Amino acid sequence: MKVDLETIFCYTAPLMSNPCVKCGKERIDGKTWVGKVGASSVTYTMTICPDPECQKIVDKGIAERKAKTASLLKIKEEAKLAREKLLAAS
Repeated sequence: MKVDLETIFCYTAPLMSNPCVKCGKERIDGKTWVGKVGASSVTYTMTICPDPECQKIVDKGIAERKAKTASLLKIKEEAKLAREKLLAAS
C-alpha cells in the first residue's frame, strides 16, 4: 500500500484557532509562566495580537470592562448592606 504524504499532511493542520477579537489576525504567545495549583504545575500562556496598536485597543476595552464589573459588584454589595441594615432596623 502506497501512502501519499500530501494526504497525511492535509490532516495535520492545527485544530485550534485563536483570532484577535478586534482585527481577526491569529494571536501569538506573549507571555508564558508556570503556576502551582495544589500539587500540580500549570503552564499559563497569555496570547496577544501581533499588531501592537490593535493590542492596545483590546487591552483598553478589557480594562474598561473590568472597571465596569468592579463598579457593579460594589453597587451590589452596597445594596445588600443597605437591605440588611433596613431589615435589622425594623
